[in-house]
Amino acid sequence: MSGRPLYLRGLRRWVILGAALFFAPSLWLQGTINLRTLDEVKPADAALVFGAIVRNGLISPLHAERLDAANAAFELGLVHQIVVSNQQLAARSMRDYLIKKGVPAEAITLDGRAERTPDTCRAEASRAQQRRVIMVSQRFHLPRLALQCSNLGIEGQYLIADRPIRAPESYWTLLKVRSLRTTREAALVWAEILGVYPS
Repeated sequence: MSGRPLYLRGLRRWVILGAALFFAPSLWLQGTINLRTLDEVKPADAALVFGAIVRNGLISPLHAERLDAANAAFELGLVHQIVVSNQQLAARSMRDYLIKKGVPAEAITLDGRAERTPDTCRAEASRAQQRRVIMVSQRFHLPRLALQCSNLGIEGQYLIADRPIRAPESYWTLLKVRSLRTTREAALVWAEILGVYPS
């Protein structure tokens, strides 16, 4: 019998083991943190919307999911303040998007000094008075977000901002994008655990 099939079976086991180890921290976090849908969220003082890349002032569909989820929480009276967190120009685009959706300008706080996820957590931690917060992002991002915010003393609810997928072509595009992002997030969770996440 050729040794090649045995070699391939052994290699496959190592690949499966490596993949399981790679994704284990993210999966564990996802199973233990307080992930909630809009129907499950309890009233809080503010919604923290974590930023994403904004090109030419345009909000991407993925970014819009986060803002729309925060807007929905605001319309339901679950929060009375929305914090948009990103770099300065991008945060302004986020604010403008919400204003066009009908959120009053005075209900929006602009945090324009967040280059990375932990910066949003630090800004909230620096407040003189603690408040109840709902942290808004997609399911793939929330485990790392929760870990990094928890390490900085910020706890709260985690609102899943994923929009239902309808059209088949949209499904495959979004599946590909979210698969890549999930893999990236798993690597960044390990970076946070090992203390090598960029400061």
